[in-house]
Amino acid sequence: MPTSPYVHMQIFVDYLIETRPASILDIGLGNGKLGFVARDLLDVMLGERYRRDEWQVRIDGIEVFEDYVQNHQREIYDHIYIGDAFETIVQLGNYQMIFIGDVLEHFEKPKAWEFLERCIGHSDGHLIVNIPLGPEWEQPDIYNNPYECHRSVWTWADFEPFTYKYKFFDIYPGIYATLLVRKNDYINYKIMKLKSQA
Repeated sequence: MPTSPYVHMQIFVDYLIETRPASILDIGLGNGKLGFVARDLLDVMLGERYRRDEWQVRIDGIEVFEDYVQNHQREIYDHIYIGDAFETIVQLGNYQMIFIGDVLEHFEKPKAWEFLERCIGHSDGHLIVNIPLGPEWEQPDIYNNPYECHRSVWTWADFEPFTYKYKFFDIYPGIYATLLVRKNDYINYKIMKLKSQA
């Protein structure tokens, strides 16, 4: 959706304060509120750089549905790439933080896992993943956007082995999660998984 719940905002801020990324890729930026929060926190509040020409944090975004992108997002983000994030991310460089906000559930699960791998490959440090957990979060195409349909269901068990920090929110219609993933933790998880299958 072009928007998301607000319950995770303080946790998102806490994760940014902890990691202090100098570059962020916001995947599925929608209306851009988390890009604005990141800009306000990292450049204006912590960096004391309120003028655009002084900003030092690079904040880029990917949005598959071009109609969501308006002038206010363009004023906050350094660059907005229009396209399917699964394909677009392979054309980009690395970022210290990749934010995957309400995105994975819009892919079929095998493709979503592959997309998560691509995000790890383009991260120099961390991922923040916002995601609804459980089967209650059914969603059809809305906002005249065919990409809005939920195509996979996720549980905490999917993420627990490699998640560094997390917070669950019990909101209608179910559990919503904000996860902080360290790249090295994910890589170690994958190595251990491959060893166990050998």
